[in-house]
Amino acid sequence: MKNHMKLILIGMAIIMFASVSHAELPEIPKLYITTNGPQVNLYWDEVSGANNYTLIASNSNDGSLFGQFDLGTNTQVNTILPPGSGFFVSIRAGNTEGNSGFSLPRLLLVPSVPTEIPSVQQVIQNYARNVIFNTYIDLAEQTKLLRAAILELQLETTAKNLHQAQNAWRNARRPWEQSEAFLFGPAETLDLDPALDSWPINATDIQNIIDSTTPLTTETVSAFEPTLKGFHVIEYLLFGSKNNKAASELTAREMAYLISAATALSNDAQMLADAWNPNAGNFLAEFSKAGAGSATYPSLASAVQEMLEGMIGIADEVGTGKLSRPLAGRDPSLTESQFSANSITDFINNIRSIRNVYTGTYLLSEGPGLNALVKSINPALDEAINNQIEKTIAAIYAIPQPFTESIISNADSVQTAINEAKNLVALLIDQLLPLARSVR
Repeated sequence: MKNHMKLILIGMAIIMFASVSHAELPEIPKLYITTNGPQVNLYWDEVSGANNYTLIASNSNDGSLFGQFDLGTNTQVNTILPPGSGFFVSIRAGNTEGNSGFSLPRLLLVPSVPTEIPSVQQVIQNYARNVIFNTYIDLAEQTKLLRAAILELQLETTAKNLHQAQNAWRNARRPWEQSEAFLFGPAETLDLDPALDSWPINATDIQNIIDSTTPLTTETVSAFEPTLKGFHVIEYLLFGSKNNKAASELTAREMAYLISAATALSNDAQMLADAWNPNAGNFLAEFSKAGAGSATYPSLASAVQEMLEGMIGIADEVGTGKLSRPLAGRDPSLTESQFSANSITDFINNIRSIRNVYTGTYLLSEGPGLNALVKSINPALDEAINNQIEKTIAAIYAIPQPFTESIISNADSVQTAINEAKNLVALLIDQLLPLARSVR
């Protein structure tokens, strides 16, 4: 198998080398994979300038080609594959100039049908370790890469480096938005949620700071009010108010603000990961020991309740807040992540956060989830929840980009997504919550 993998990697490297010689070719997409039994979800970052994507899959046993699939402009695939099967999967982007190289192959192993029903304790422990802690580790890593990209931008303030920093912001945004189904514990008690992601921000206040003589060190920016630091301040400085920032427009004060804000963001993300780290703050143990010595969660039911409230909370926020508020007033200024036009991706990742919690997975880290317990009691409900999660993602995905224009010119598509998010909330409250309250 190692030899087959080596041949595939060499072949991909040749394709990648041959495909990137032209300056106008698209970048190689980043591929992400999650599984829920035989249901496989693949998605990748939208590549600037790309107008088609191609997926290639090879058999993991012998390296033989399984298929090459033209996906048009789609940036996600949901499919059912045989349990126990395995594939090497890669994605490439294309435009009128040609194709990028294929991404490095990801090994996709479709889980076999479980033979045993997990205990509630196992589900809780897997949720804390594989979902929450892994998400926060990813967030800490991605925010470090964002800081590094901004430092590179300072050294050479070019259009290319600005583009790289903007992509790094989007990459860091993904794990954060996929954490919004569990903003409890240290994210709340250490005030890290507002420090990382306060919205809305005030562009006038930001400009006043830039125009002032206030020192823009990491220490001073870290002490700013939440609306003057975090993801969206960095977004505003990197992309501009209309997503058209040019590298030549970045001033020395803006660059200083960017570096300190990115450093503060990275520090806060690391603090959040450390708070769950078994070798540091170890809130992971506090949650995992629910009903067995945890002061915060004296019963298994209290931990499961926390899990469900997080799922319901973010589904409701997407439906009645993030989607509804801008639509109700036809007001683009209320749209989160508007400067980068990353709003729709944000909202999809919020619902993916619910899927991660329900299925006990984060990317390729998997284990028993709530779905296994629900399926053992009420298979029809498990199917309904899985289907509604996917319907909500599909409805948000169907909103034409950018969201700030769709609230005016494609209001029906936005309303459809709102309805699906509300349907998800109703399903979780009316059917899953009562079932969870029976946990002992």
